Amino acid sequence: MKRFTLFAALIVLLTINQVAAMYKLDYEITIGNYKLQAVENVSIENSQELLSDECRISVPAMVAGKAIQIEDKIKRGDAVTVRLGYNGDLVTEFSGYLRAIYPDSPMILECEESVFFFRRPVKSVIFRNVAVKTILNYVLDQVNPQIPTPFTLVSDLSDASYKWDSFTIHNATGFEVLDKLRQESGLMIYARGNELHYHLAFTQKTGDAIYDFGVNIEATDDLKYVRAQDAKIKITVVGRTVKGAKVEGSAGEDGGDKITLQRPTISDKGTLENIAREQLKSLTYDGYRGEIKGWLIPYCTTGYSVVVRDPDYKEREGTYYVMGTKLEFGSNGGVRKVSLGAKLSV
Repeated sequence: MKRFTLFAALIVLLTINQVAAMYKLDYEITIGNYKLQAVENVSIENSQELLSDECRISVPAMVAGKAIQIEDKIKRGDAVTVRLGYNGDLVTEFSGYLRAIYPDSPMILECEESVFFFRRPVKSVIFRNVAVKTILNYVLDQVNPQIPTPFTLVSDLSDASYKWDSFTIHNATGFEVLDKLRQESGLMIYARGNELHYHLAFTQKTGDAIYDFGVNIEATDDLKYVRAQDAKIKITVVGRTVKGAKVEGSAGEDGGDKITLQRPTISDKGTLENIAREQLKSLTYDGYRGEIKGWLIPYCTTGYSVVVRDPDYKEREGTYYVMGTKLEFGSNGGVRKVSLGAKLSV
């Protein structure tokens, strides 16, 4: 969505240069007891479609002609904290654990939040007529004895909201079970600190931010405005009983696009209808769809309520649920892409 005239583009360019002169990128990254002395790039991603935040750190092989040796100072499982900002004013953008070290040039450090602890095996089992809460509690019962601090389960859903006629765990890790549940149910399932959460999409508010086309939005190439009346959608979710009989749940209206989702391990009609309704929420509303690109300020993450202000089209202003963000920090500056989800209010 290109919104800038040549004159406006020049103004934006001047503004960016002025901001660059005023704001100096700064960082503080600790891994275990070691503080990184140099970084080439930091990428941080969070999303409703991820079990936890992910972080990737690139460390240069040399700085000022001297080789950087850190392999003997860090190890898998070390706690990782990434604080980024300007002029020494830093914000914690990521807190998690070092999952993998790739000693290339540059060295790559892959990190993730506390879902790291779920990468442990759980015993194989077959559940019959089971609710999501029962499966998650089983995973916790398997994982908690293997880790220093146990997790607790957090949710605002009723026990019977999402059910499976049959659910099989076979030679899997806790991480793989959580990911399977997330994909099949459409629920937000994620680990944060020592809590394992499961909620409906768009229900967990984590903060507020304001984005203004004339102030702090750098680019909108991936953004478009769509009216709900132009987006008629019928969603059908197809499940199967243990005997192979088809069961369907649907939401939306006929006369437009049809989307069919396969959930072969779910046979409960109410669960299938819940999945269809939640999918529909993210697709039918008057408002923006896509991404806006800004800077490190303001801070924003999944679950934020973002007010989008548009001086050119006042009628398009509104509050949106943030589906996810992608942050890039390096020699080219600090950029945060914010993925807009359902419109919460005008």
